[in-house]
Amino acid sequence: MKIAVLGLEDFPLGKKPIVDQRLTSLEPLIKPAKTTYLSIDFLDAGSFKDADAIICEKGSKLDLVINDLEIVEGRLERLREGEDSKLLLRAKEILEKNNCLYEESFSDEERKNLLNSNLASLKPIYFADKSQGKSYPDIMFESYYSFGMICFITGAKDKELKAWPIKKGATAYDAAGAIHSAIQQKFIKAEIISYDDVVKAGGLTQAKQYMHLEGKEYVMKDADLLNVRT
Repeated sequence: MKIAVLGLEDFPLGKKPIVDQRLTSLEPLIKPAKTTYLSIDFLDAGSFKDADAIICEKGSKLDLVINDLEIVEGRLERLREGEDSKLLLRAKEILEKNNCLYEESFSDEERKNLLNSNLASLKPIYFADKSQGKSYPDIMFESYYSFGMICFITGAKDKELKAWPIKKGATAYDAAGAIHSAIQQKFIKAEIISYDDVVKAGGLTQAKQYMHLEGKEYVMKDADLLNVRT
């Protein structure tokens, strides 16, 4: 996942781990060989078009709106006679009210057309308020979840303990594909244990009593521990 950052000048850019205290708490219980957190690519403000979502300092919202308004007005000026301007005029009206486009309801086709114009405010946005004093690791973690993402976890003793990114609503089959396409193709069943059950039981082995077998259509829950039977 790629996230562009606007208005937070000292925000650490590049590929960064999203520190999840749940993995930290699992380490003494599972005793893995290593721990790997989610990794997100944070981009500078000039890379909106390459980003999946945006972190915007609350006071920089207007910059985001003005950027898109200039693009929309430029598109309208270049429209040839007879071309449909209805969608662009609607976007212009929204932006002129200092609202971001992502807050409005567009059809999939309309959203696709607007995205082709590289309109940044159409993408999911997390507004960071400097006055709240949140740390950048906290902002990274909270923004990730605000964009409709969750994680699942794989790991065992002396092996890698790892968090994997998936969209909220993803299935066990989708999660298997996130690990590797070959695992997805050979999917038979998913062994699922919740993070809470591992902590409650005091370890992965002890938590086997809470393990449940699921098929491809099982909807993953945040921080589910997954083992795919192939």
